[in-house]
Amino acid sequence: MSTPAIRLRSPAALLLACALAAGCASSTQQVRIACVPEEVSVYVDGRLLEEGDGDVVVLRTDEPHKIFVKGAGFEPRLVVLEPSVDAEGRETLGPVELCIEVVPIGMERQLELEVEPDSEE
Repeated sequence: MSTPAIRLRSPAALLLACALAAGCASSTQQVRIACVPEEVSVYVDGRLLEEGDGDVVVLRTDEPHKIFVKGAGFEPRLVVLEPSVDAEGRETLGPVELCIEVVPIGMERQLELEVEPDSEE
């Protein structure tokens, strides 16, 4: 007795089956977003993290993620987490704790460096 074949008759059903299969195959990673003052709003992939969400997000490891922080009196900052493959062949987003430092407006971090030529004595 043979196993009955499943036939998908419409393109929409085929796309749905592929999406479900891809969704089940992907893995996730917890990432803690740290170093952000309370006055700053954090957006992950366009979704605002609410106060009750905590500072740990669960992200798929098979796609890049955009983390955007902004707040009154601070320079906005965008960080993109790109997936990579670790030494064991698993997809990862890198650090499990992401420190996003925001800078108050008008306090840009710039380093002025003056180099004096060596004097020959």
